[in-house]
Amino acid sequence: MNLSSSYVQAIGILVMLAELPENESLKASEISQRMNVSHSYLQKIAAKLKHAELIESFASKQGGYRLKKPKEEINFLDIFLAIEGEKSFLAKVNLKPIDAMFLDKQLVKEKSEAVKNIHLEAQKLYQKELQSHVLSEIIPKDSTGKYLEIDWKNFINEE
Repeated sequence: MNLSSSYVQAIGILVMLAELPENESLKASEISQRMNVSHSYLQKIAAKLKHAELIESFASKQGGYRLKKPKEEINFLDIFLAIEGEKSFLAKVNLKPIDAMFLDKQLVKEKSEAVKNIHLEAQKLYQKELQSHVLSEIIPKDSTGKYLEIDWKNFINEE
């Protein structure tokens, strides 16, 4: 299993939005500039995050994206499923080579099922672990324990 760059970039988008001062938002162009990704690519990721109800968007001169849910309630499974979907770890794996490993058709069937079940169980454990961690775990805090706020608009304009 490989984590896609879209998944990692979705985490980056959410972290940037989580660090914004309250009631602030960021435009896709500002996020894409900071993350050094194309505007259209970023919008595709943002659309998936919006569809999963992790972010919301506002269409206006001051509009943009911001978190829809508190950062303490967004878990990594939410992000993973928003970007990667529900596909199985074995979705793109060709299991046909198992056919050549055994002479008996029943053995082929049994061992193919065993391989599938092993990976389905691994996927369940992986998803359970992702679900147990929330976005706020990776948001920096100051010495008093308060989440850092970054006015990304000013920071991006200075670059």
